[in-house]
Amino acid sequence: MKEEVPFHRVHRLLTSGPICLLTTRYKGEVHAAMVPWCCPISLEPPRIALAIHPSRYIHDMLPRSEECVLNIPGRPYAEQMLKCAEPEGADEEALRNMGLTLESGQRVEVPRIDEFLAHIECQLIDVLTPGDHSLFIVEVVGAWAETEAFQEHWLYQDVEELLPLHYLGGRQFCLMGPIIDLSKPPE
Repeated sequence: MKEEVPFHRVHRLLTSGPICLLTTRYKGEVHAAMVPWCCPISLEPPRIALAIHPSRYIHDMLPRSEECVLNIPGRPYAEQMLKCAEPEGADEEALRNMGLTLESGQRVEVPRIDEFLAHIECQLIDVLTPGDHSLFIVEVVGAWAETEAFQEHWLYQDVEELLPLHYLGGRQFCLMGPIIDLSKPPE
């Protein structure tokens, strides 16, 4: 039996990819916010769409900065992600108070979060407004990931600290489970 999903919860059927903490910098001010709706939209050139509501402070910061870093956390940082989910997000001092370390970006002037598993540095390409959220189209200019956690894809392991944190909605997160590899013949 299947139950109808209310329209205001339909997005949660698709939202289970790794959560991102988006960092920006404008006129020396660093800002970070949780962005749960991130979607690859092009491989060549590598581009990603970020859906951000206009009520979020980061919504105005990203166009001013014109570049950002998508930081992908592991399990130990779920509490920090919730703190950055508020509309105002977090500034540099708040990030430090959460025990997070800002590290210089490699190809952008925006810092990344050192403790996180991966970083995708991006430049803003376009902004669309298809509904109540704006779609920020960013182009990847560089990406780095912990080799113990990622090699061509996320690696499943028993070490929770090396598993990317996935957002389910509200105050709920999850970790990915065992990988199903259909390229190998069945045993």
